[in-house]
Amino acid sequence: MVRAKILRQAEARLRATKRNVAAMPVKDVQQLVHELQVHQIELEMQNEELRRSQVELEAARDSYVDLYDFSPAGHFTLDTRGTIVEANLRAGTLLGINRKELIGRPFAPFIAWDDQGTFRRHSQDVLKTGTRQICEVRLREETGAPRWVYFESLAVHDKLGRITHWRTALLNITERKRAEEVMRESEQRFHTMADTAPVLIWMSGLDKLCTYFNQVWFTYTGRTKEQDLGSGWADGVHPEDFDRCLKTYTEAFDRREPFQMEYRLRKADGQYGWLLDHGVPRFLPNGEFAGYIGSCIELTEGKDLEDRLRKAVKEKESLLREVHHRVKNNLQMISSLLNLQAASIKDPQVVQLFRECQTRITSIALLHETLHRSNDLSCIRMSNYLHTLAGHVSRSYGVDPKAIILDLLVEDLTLDTDTAMTCGMIVEELLSNALKHAFAVGKEGRIQIELQAQHAGAYLLQVRDDGVGISKDVGQRNPGSLGLELVNLLVEKLEGAIELHSGPGTEWRIAFHQLHYQERM
Repeated sequence: MVRAKILRQAEARLRATKRNVAAMPVKDVQQLVHELQVHQIELEMQNEELRRSQVELEAARDSYVDLYDFSPAGHFTLDTRGTIVEANLRAGTLLGINRKELIGRPFAPFIAWDDQGTFRRHSQDVLKTGTRQICEVRLREETGAPRWVYFESLAVHDKLGRITHWRTALLNITERKRAEEVMRESEQRFHTMADTAPVLIWMSGLDKLCTYFNQVWFTYTGRTKEQDLGSGWADGVHPEDFDRCLKTYTEAFDRREPFQMEYRLRKADGQYGWLLDHGVPRFLPNGEFAGYIGSCIELTEGKDLEDRLRKAVKEKESLLREVHHRVKNNLQMISSLLNLQAASIKDPQVVQLFRECQTRITSIALLHETLHRSNDLSCIRMSNYLHTLAGHVSRSYGVDPKAIILDLLVEDLTLDTDTAMTCGMIVEELLSNALKHAFAVGKEGRIQIELQAQHAGAYLLQVRDDGVGISKDVGQRNPGSLGLELVNLLVEKLEGAIELHSGPGTEWRIAFHQLHYQERM
């Protein structure tokens, strides 16, 4: 075919030249043949290029058809009356009808009755403006198609600029609409709970500015949303609390950490109320930080009660200190009276009894003096108390501290006042007994007092000396010794157990627990 075409073209060219080939020289004929052959090759190459372009064009057309038909969007071409003139396969699927049956049908009947007006305005805007238009409508339920769809439409113009058709893409947005509905319901539920909760609730965004307050907040402050949103709420913070409040919030925000703070906020009546504000960071489902949410509870009544209680406790402590001071003074007066009375007594044994009573009274007075000077009136630090008590007892018997050495190994522990007083009286009696009977005149020795905490709230008191020792029977149940009899009574008061180890020297071991305080009526 190509050769025949070239032959015809060659003959035409010869006729055009009006030259007689037979009469032409051989050289010219050869040149003419050569030109015809070159032209033939050029035509064959052009023909091959055309065939290749045709194949590529058909492949591109097939790809376009596939993309058009199997696009996730339904594509329609409608005339100016709204009649469907072209549709892809996806369009039929979205509308629940065969594509061939769509052609020639008006589109409007597929739209739900309540959204007919929206679709009509959309069509009119497309044909009137010729620009891109969008809308969202529901399809008729009878079609069995997705309920919500999204339209994106654009007019088609001819060469003269007149609108002849319009094309639209249809997307199924039913799931998105359901998600939006769920989100709206969730937001409404949150607002309902937040507005009826007995606490003040706030939220802030990534810029640290507040984006939400519940109704309880506005009722409490007497301000409007416009006044408090952003950083406006801070205008109501008490000036003395502002810097601390802002510092706590910003530092926690920058570290993405929960925080808790107390501050005063101006109320609707103009007075300041105390709030306990607890804030925590908010995160999106993908883990991205979204800001903070916090709740505030009012502490005003609690703060007032706390102030009243603090004042009452302070008054009670002052009263107790005064009581302890007066008891100490009264005990010292009794001790002085005993001292005066002893000065007029000639019997040495009676004088000794008076001295022992003085020592006991002074040991009790020491405890009240310790309480009077203590920051905590409910308990006694035993290390300080026993050191002071042992020194006093030793001086009362005129003991040379270089001859009789007192060695105290007392842990840094505290006991309630009743237990401490009982324990102190036991130490005073046992130490007095050791100073009187353990060592001969002029003999040196050592007395050791040890108090340790044991397991399960138990305590162990040990008083030992390296003197002459004492009989176990005489030591524990000696009717002639008031001091040792008193020790046994005091141990019983502590519900403790006492052991005596003697020879050489004497060792008292007393295990006890703290007394259980019972409120006195």
